[in-house]
Amino acid sequence: MLESWSNLVFGMECVGCGESSDSLDPWLCKSCSEKLKSLSKEVCCPTDDVVCLYPMEAVTRKLVHLLKYRSIPAMAAYLVEHSLALQETPEVLFPGCSRPLYFIPVPLHPSRFRERGYNQAEMIARALAKLTVGRVCRWLRRNTFRVSQTKLSQRGREQNVAGVFVPNYPRFLPARGTAVVVDDVYTTGATTGACLDALGKNFPLDVKVCTLLYDRPASATMDFVADRQAFWNATG
Repeated sequence: MLESWSNLVFGMECVGCGESSDSLDPWLCKSCSEKLKSLSKEVCCPTDDVVCLYPMEAVTRKLVHLLKYRSIPAMAAYLVEHSLALQETPEVLFPGCSRPLYFIPVPLHPSRFRERGYNQAEMIARALAKLTVGRVCRWLRRNTFRVSQTKLSQRGREQNVAGVFVPNYPRFLPARGTAVVVDDVYTTGATTGACLDALGKNFPLDVKVCTLLYDRPASATMDFVADRQAFWNATG
């Protein structure tokens, strides 16, 4: 069903390279699929507390743009499930940390959620929880709406998310395990850092961060321009 729907929307063109192919998986041709596999053999770790499943490259950027701007939530599970590092051992996510893992998606403001129809971070969190036998926990809430991060510089991103997240805890928090804040792309760490600040110093669990992509500092400017263009293309 997924393959038939993909062919209906995109035809028989690979979303990675744009070339026609009669053997899509259902998004990528064999060549682009092999490229994705090569990018997923090892996770990226910008810091000791951050794990990113893929580096920001042409094919991964295009796939995440489909997730964020083209209303394809299934792309979250596709990218998680095609991570060779996770397939080989889910323990690659923070080895030695207390289990279970509680995945906390970066929340969307309700107005943005209504516009998009889903929270891409939650789609990623669901896929990660399924693979690692963890749980998705909406322990954060976004209390204000500001402009999209795609329109901002690095410093602007940090200022844009400062103080916008607040805790949304259940009555009782678990006594053991590890909380993992989940987002689509780790660039400057501004968004996930604001989430960690919102959880606070007295949060009872160890807290880590996991994203699909890591945008390396050397290519951040180029990727910022590409992300901004994708945003404007999707919004008209």
